[in-house]
Amino acid sequence: MSLLIKHAAIVDVLENEIKTGDIYIRNGRFEKIADSIDIAEIEEKEHPTVINGEGLTALPGLIDAHTHVELSMLSSASFAEALIQNGTTAAVLDPHDAVNVLGHKGAKYLMEEMKETELTPVWMASPCVPSAPGYEDCYGQVMLSDVKVMVEEYGMYGIAEAMDYNRVIAKEASLKEILDYGKEKGLKIDGHAPGVLGTELDSYIAAGVSSDHESVTVEEMLEKFRKGMYVIIRRGSLKEPAGAKEFLNQAGDSDHILLSTDGCITAKDMAEHGHMNYALAQIVEEGVEPIQAIKLATVYPAAAYGLKDRGVIAEGYRADMILVKNLIDFKVQDVIVNGEIARASYPRMDYPQEVIHSIKRDCLKEGELTIPLPEGCIDGEVKVNIVKIVDGTLETIHEERKLPVKDGVLILEDDLMYCAVVDRYRKDGSVGIGIISRAGALQGAFAGSVGQDTQNLIAFGTSLSDMTMAFNQVIKKQGGLSYVRDGEAKQFVGLPVLGILSQKTMGEFVEETDTLLADLREHGCILKNPILTMSLQISLAVIPEMAITNRGLLDIVNNRFISVCELI
Repeated sequence: MSLLIKHAAIVDVLENEIKTGDIYIRNGRFEKIADSIDIAEIEEKEHPTVINGEGLTALPGLIDAHTHVELSMLSSASFAEALIQNGTTAAVLDPHDAVNVLGHKGAKYLMEEMKETELTPVWMASPCVPSAPGYEDCYGQVMLSDVKVMVEEYGMYGIAEAMDYNRVIAKEASLKEILDYGKEKGLKIDGHAPGVLGTELDSYIAAGVSSDHESVTVEEMLEKFRKGMYVIIRRGSLKEPAGAKEFLNQAGDSDHILLSTDGCITAKDMAEHGHMNYALAQIVEEGVEPIQAIKLATVYPAAAYGLKDRGVIAEGYRADMILVKNLIDFKVQDVIVNGEIARASYPRMDYPQEVIHSIKRDCLKEGELTIPLPEGCIDGEVKVNIVKIVDGTLETIHEERKLPVKDGVLILEDDLMYCAVVDRYRKDGSVGIGIISRAGALQGAFAGSVGQDTQNLIAFGTSLSDMTMAFNQVIKKQGGLSYVRDGEAKQFVGLPVLGILSQKTMGEFVEETDTLLADLREHGCILKNPILTMSLQISLAVIPEMAITNRGLLDIVNNRFISVCELI
């Protein structure tokens, strides 16, 4: 198949310019790019499909420098459909959620379904599963032997984010083995180190880590950049604290600055705004010059992650290209992958039992969810340690309040809710419980099998009884999102693949979750996106300040578990 794009504005990321011309694509490659190409010359050899590019701008196919299939809650095929239609033609993928669920086999299943799509994956072997050993539980801890399987048998490109930065800096033996192996093999090693600076950052880099996507200030980004790291700017559905324009003004144009979503973008936002094109639109709105922004999502990640024939519209390169309506919102008109107009859909994999029956926890018994009180505390007042939600971000804050106890029961104030995390991997899996604030006061309970990073079961609400019922619905249906109110199941969205993913199309999935979210908001939840908060914020044990894991209430800043209630 051959294509001829006529009269398009072409972004040249090598020459930092936009020029108008024609693009001839043949056998999956850019064969000729010129001010004007005579179609009669081509038709002597073959009859190309002609695309009128007038009024459109041609960009190289976009590349996400770091993301996760699983955070979309879509299977590999559904995820690839969503990305391709929005102009993302390649992505650097860390499958750590799938690995949390089923070990390295979980990653293999994601890879197998992805093979039937047009998305180019750069798979990275997950080294930190669970993300914080000793503080949370999953299918099993990843060791060097697992990483070797992922790299040497599955063909993964490098080592994914070393998110347990405390273990890296402390040179903990099992993680050091993995990173030393990566260095010896010359593999790229990605990082995740929010707030790590100075000598601790030096130790982190010395361990072999070469990138970071978690900086919370421009100053932090600059220090990491000046010490030679790839600094990955993250944009998606969350509010990010560090401005791209301010950072780029000081760092300048560099191939060590990349752009990613980190998976922190909802299916709804992908449907309404896009994917990497949405990330581009956000940093351009912040004041970043469009060509510079485009380079962070094309030529620079291509060079950083071994995609040597991608990221550029130039003769001889693989023809991954998109046509967008403008360089403001980057809405995609056409997507070309490997020289052909992209397909709209991809086949789904028929998964075996170990994938679709992955939740091993027995149903919870009524009364199993309780807030532990100090011994002998029947009536009076206690100090309560609370996880304060900073909505729209990944941040949590340690909040303290005095609350009354009456007849051995903690009395919650109107803006507080219970929250619990349950180990899904063992029949008698442990339960961690706490209190959250700034999320509203949801009538009933919302539960899911999507608690990051372990994918444990998680629920919040104002009724412990409804929480129990919601947990049990998720367990019985082997994965999903459940809303229960007044002892009655109101909403359920199934996530049958590994208990965390849907094989429905993005549109179908968005329709389901929209109905669920509308019900939650109507009944007291004030969060912008309760699914994101549940999945990405409450149980995340590697981003300060607080988390609730299956082992209890975790003070992340001080690396210790604390009591929910303490004597005054």
